[in-house]
Amino acid sequence: MKKLFITMFTCAAIFFGGGALQADAATMNVSHDSALSWSASYKVVTSGNQIKSVKDVQASAKIGRIVKKHITRDSASKVTLHITRAVGAIVYKVHLTASVHNGKLTVTTT
Repeated sequence: MKKLFITMFTCAAIFFGGGALQADAATMNVSHDSALSWSASYKVVTSGNQIKSVKDVQASAKIGRIVKKHITRDSASKVTLHITRAVGAIVYKVHLTASVHNGKLTVTTT
């Protein structure tokens, strides 16, 4: 139930709030759930406009399997979870990015 609430809150924030949440010194959950495809989450520890650390990285495939997952630090204020998912012989690559700018946490997926 808690996971459902966090996912719903994150989706609502992205769609209705322009994808930005207030991000002072805090630990925040970054998550995405793609219907019938994949879901992923991780926690970012922020301080001001910087991401200090990432923890509790999780990714799961609803169809197929997760072949690889890893986090990259793109800058002091931006991290990306890279996921490679295989469905049979077809391989998909997706990214879940969190960035902090002007005290706001923005989550995007590609």
